[in-house]
Amino acid sequence: MKRSNPGIITRCVGKHGPTRRIIIEPPTRSTAEENLRAIVSHDADGAIIVDNSGVVRFLNSAAERLLDRHGAELHGQVFGFPLVVGERAEVEVLRPNGEFAVAEMRVVSIVWEGQDALLITLRDVTFERQAETALREAEEFSITILNSLTNEIVVLDEQGKIVAVNEAWLRFGRENGITDLAAISVGADYFAACAVDKTLTGGIDVLQGLRDVLAGNKEEFSCEYELPTSAGTRWFALRAVPLRGKRRGIVISHTDITEQRRAAQLAAEAEMLREQVRQMERELTNVDALSRPEDTARSRLSSLRQRLPEVFEYALHRYGSLLDEALQSRIHRTQLPPRALRELGEFLGSGWATPRDLIDIHLQAIRQRSAQSPPKKLQAYVEEGRLLLLELMGHLASFYRSLAIGELASRPPEQ
Repeated sequence: MKRSNPGIITRCVGKHGPTRRIIIEPPTRSTAEENLRAIVSHDADGAIIVDNSGVVRFLNSAAERLLDRHGAELHGQVFGFPLVVGERAEVEVLRPNGEFAVAEMRVVSIVWEGQDALLITLRDVTFERQAETALREAEEFSITILNSLTNEIVVLDEQGKIVAVNEAWLRFGRENGITDLAAISVGADYFAACAVDKTLTGGIDVLQGLRDVLAGNKEEFSCEYELPTSAGTRWFALRAVPLRGKRRGIVISHTDITEQRRAAQLAAEAEMLREQVRQMERELTNVDALSRPEDTARSRLSSLRQRLPEVFEYALHRYGSLLDEALQSRIHRTQLPPRALRELGEFLGSGWATPRDLIDIHLQAIRQRSAQSPPKKLQAYVEEGRLLLLELMGHLASFYRSLAIGELASRPPEQ
């Protein structure tokens, strides 16, 4: 007869001779199950065994440490995560202290204590994920810093490939007609672009300078270049420095210096024009000295600005208006009505103005316009003003000549 419970048969020697005793012991676990229990118990990863209902039947010490809970608390409890055999998943485990741990979970089918069960392995990846999060946040922070800069920034690896750019660089590309931003974005070959770019002044020299910085032959490389754009030629300052850190590469910044260039050019032109004004002032002063009769009473009068300030201000306003009209006539190639300038000359003559007063009016009008006019316009004011001043002096001389002739005509003939 087949016995349902196997036993161990032993021999026993008694008082009445040898006898046979049958001792029934609990069945022993199979070698495979014992091996599984030993492996699970000593595994560095957390291991939890649940039955088909999801109730915890066993967990090792690594699982207790991961969950931060004693095994007795969990034994007999339902495992709270969906279980799919053969798949891997990451789960967040809430510990009693309120902190979260991240574990990589895998589920396999096993037989445990003679019944179908599931073995759940939990590998603690908390520190790995924290490191990845910190790295990702650091990279995002770096990009945020780059995007906060107004300069166009490009970061290259040791092969000359773009590994990072900022928003200012991409915006510059869009504003200058680059429709394929991939050509200037991460992955593009910056060195190759420099080699073939015909619009970049000294492209080959720029490329060599960048290679020297990358090779460590130079601490930095900088240059200025002009770039034709839809809005006209613009100037940029390029500066390249090595990328600090484990990764080799270079950081390149492009700074728009167009306004600084224009300002320097305007300052140089303005200084040249100021020298022309000073030269003209010296010339006209000499004319005044030659034309002023020393023995006339008018030569001993004070300046018109001091004697008749209202007359001086009106003449200055009127002369300035005529100067603006002369500039418009130059642009439109028309003639300035001569009557207006003659009337101003007669008005100044009625106040006994001298050539020196005219010079004072002229220079004051030029100075008023030099502060708000670009160099080319100021130069046009100077050129037109020189002619206007000489013509006004002629009208003033004619007024005094007519006045002198009238005085002579009114005198009785000498006896």
